[in-house]
Amino acid sequence: MIKQIQYVVGLGVSLALPLSGWAFTAELQSISPEPTLDISDQVTGAPDNVVIAGWVGIEEDTEYTAVFTADESPAGVITPGGDISLDTPWEYDATAGTVTVTFTGSGLKSVNDMPSNVGMVALVGVVAEGEDGPPEAMTGFWLSTDMQDWALIPPSPEQDTPAFGFSLTGPAGETGFIHMFMPTGIKDLLSQYTGQELTWDDLAVFSGDSQSSLSLTEVDGGAYIDINVVFSDTTTSISVASSSVTKELTVQKQLPISLAASKTEVKKNKEFDLYGWLKSGKKGKTVTVWRKLSGEKTFTKVDTLTTVKAGYFSETYTTTKTAKYKVKYGTGSSAKVSSVTTVTVNK
Repeated sequence: MIKQIQYVVGLGVSLALPLSGWAFTAELQSISPEPTLDISDQVTGAPDNVVIAGWVGIEEDTEYTAVFTADESPAGVITPGGDISLDTPWEYDATAGTVTVTFTGSGLKSVNDMPSNVGMVALVGVVAEGEDGPPEAMTGFWLSTDMQDWALIPPSPEQDTPAFGFSLTGPAGETGFIHMFMPTGIKDLLSQYTGQELTWDDLAVFSGDSQSSLSLTEVDGGAYIDINVVFSDTTTSISVASSSVTKELTVQKQLPISLAASKTEVKKNKEFDLYGWLKSGKKGKTVTVWRKLSGEKTFTKVDTLTTVKAGYFSETYTTTKTAKYKVKYGTGSSAKVSSVTTVTVNK
């Protein structure tokens, strides 16, 4: 089970969990260049360990620098409507007691008619072991996105599959970006929770329960994730929602063999893609596709695919009936078999 810690998701909207025992304080001192209007006092509902500043008049492609005073370093920084660069990560100066955040305006896509020229900076404090929130091992993380509504998914040993990431809510049909840096400490914590020594190459990005991307790039001090997300209830792929859609995007241990559908609902005879990765697979490996149509009792082999770079495979299909799919690599008791993916056919 993935547990979300929801923070502020709008101006004047309180959707934060009333968690106790959290202690982090900070105060905005300056932002340069100065936007049209400071709306920080309109952002409500943040728990004690989250400090949020917001502005109207953030111009796209313009670089801003916000300086906060803080009694200690936050665990991380989140910038809805702004993009942090790997070249200029946020910094905490313990001597001066300041947190400096440099970001470039990106525009903001909201689900409640908020202006698109709003930008926000959220400083998220570390929580004590056992509390709900970012542990000390996450110190140094940051997330940039053009989506307004967000919720943190911190790692926990109580999760069925230990993971970390974010839940984002965006307008239906929109595509949004996520740029995220996670420090090495979070990988080490996942190793502790899983009982296995993990490398960044062992991890993958999941959209809900579907492994959807290997877009983790190891960089100095951690890993960088750069993905685009389509906000649609029937789309599982990354970068390949009602009026809004929520997507859970987490980093977890890579599956031995994965399978996802580009669309989980299609009309009769319309195309969809099945895709996945064979862990540590090289190009030229063979995987088989198995299908069970609605009303059938057993799976039947319907295709054979060959992997390309990084063990990736994909193919386009059509179907006249709702069907379940799985892929298999190898034979006998040592064969690797994916989880089952269902594609529903609507009339």
